[in-house]
Amino acid sequence: MIHSLISFLGKSKKRDGRYSSANYDFDGHIETTQFFSLGLKNVIKPDRLIILGTSGSMWDVLFENFAEASEYEDQKLTLMDAVEHDQVTQELLNACEPLLKDRLGIDCQLSLIPYGDNAQTQVEILKIMAKGVAKGDQVSLDLTHGLRHLPMLGLLSAMYLQTAKKVDIKGIYYGALDRTPKDTVVQNTPVMRLDGLLQIADWITALHGFDETGDIAPFSDLLQKEGLSAKTAELLKIAAFHESVLNVTSARKPLRDFAKQTEEGLPGIASLFQDNLKERISWVDQDNIYLRQREKAQFYLQQGDYVRAAALGYEALITRHLKQHNPRADAESYALRDEIKQKLKDQAGGGGSDYKLLRNIRNSLAHANRDNTKEVQQALSSEERLKQRLSDLFAKLLPATTE
Repeated sequence: MIHSLISFLGKSKKRDGRYSSANYDFDGHIETTQFFSLGLKNVIKPDRLIILGTSGSMWDVLFENFAEASEYEDQKLTLMDAVEHDQVTQELLNACEPLLKDRLGIDCQLSLIPYGDNAQTQVEILKIMAKGVAKGDQVSLDLTHGLRHLPMLGLLSAMYLQTAKKVDIKGIYYGALDRTPKDTVVQNTPVMRLDGLLQIADWITALHGFDETGDIAPFSDLLQKEGLSAKTAELLKIAAFHESVLNVTSARKPLRDFAKQTEEGLPGIASLFQDNLKERISWVDQDNIYLRQREKAQFYLQQGDYVRAAALGYEALITRHLKQHNPRADAESYALRDEIKQKLKDQAGGGGSDYKLLRNIRNSLAHANRDNTKEVQQALSSEERLKQRLSDLFAKLLPATTE
C-alpha cells in the first residue's frame, strides 16, 4: 500500500524578480517554502509525490529550486522557454523527474494535464490523477496551487478515487495564503484541512442512495464517524435489515429507539442532515402498519424494484384484510395471515380476479418461474406492462385508507 501526495502546480506572478515563499503553519510546526506541497511532504511523509500541472504551469521555477548546478543550465532554459510559450510537454517533465527524486528522496511523478475547460478534458484530468494510484492505496491531496477551478476537480477526484478504487483519502490540505496576517511580526500562513468537504459529499451520496433504494444502513457508519455511539448507530442497520426482508413491523422498534436516543440532535456534520434523516424515518410514528407497507410497495414500484413491490403489495393487502377482520390482531401472526390468504383465495373465484393476479405475479417474480396464465405472461412481457399492471392493481386493492 503506497501513500501518494497529489498536488497541483499553477502559475504565479513574480515579486521583485522572484517567487515569494510563505511560512506554512502546520499546528505550530512551520514549513517555509515557495511550494506548499514540498512543506506538506515534510510533514506527512508520503511515499510518492505526484505533481499535476498544465503546459503553462511554473515547472521552470519548481525545477530551478533543485537544479542549481550549471550542468542543468540548458535544461532550465528549455523549460523556461516552454513555460513562457505555454508549450511544456510530458517529455520535458519526464526529464526533470530524476533530479527531483534525487533531491527529495522519494519517488516523484510529474504529469501534464489539460486546462480542464470542458467536460471532456475534466474527465481526462481525473483519469490522469487515477492512473498512478492502485486500489487500496492512501492518498493525500494538496489543493493550494493550480488554476482556480482545479481545486473543485481535486475534490471530485477524491470522491472518484474513494469510490472507484477504494482509496483511503488521508487528508485534503489547503495553504490559505490570503489569510496570512499582515500586521504581525511573524507572518505565518494557516493550513486548512478540507476533509470535511469529502465527508459532506459522503452524506449527500447516502441521501441520494436512500431516495433511490430505501436503504438507510449507510447512515450508520457515517454517524459513527461523527461520534455517535456504535450502539445507537447500529439501530439503523438493524432497521434496514428488517425492511430488506419486508418485515416492516420489526423495523419500527429500532427506528423508534434511534429517534429517542438522538432527540437532542446529531453530532458534527450529521447535524446538517438531521432534518433529512428525521423525515426519512418519520413513518415510525404512523400507527397503521398497512399504510407503511402500502407506502413501501409504491416506493419500490416507482424505483423499478418489482420483486419487492409485488411482494410488499401482496403483504399489505393481507394486512389490510386482517386488520379489517380483527383490528387488534397481531399483523405478524403467520397463522392469522394464512387464514386471510385462504379466505381471499376462496373468494377470488376465477383466474381473472385482482387478488389472484397480484398473488400470481408476486409468486412468479419471487420464485423466478413463469406462470401459465395468459394475464400474468402479458404482465411480465415488458417492464412498461408490469409497472402499469402493478400500478393498476395497487390502485384497486390498496386504498389510502384502512376503512
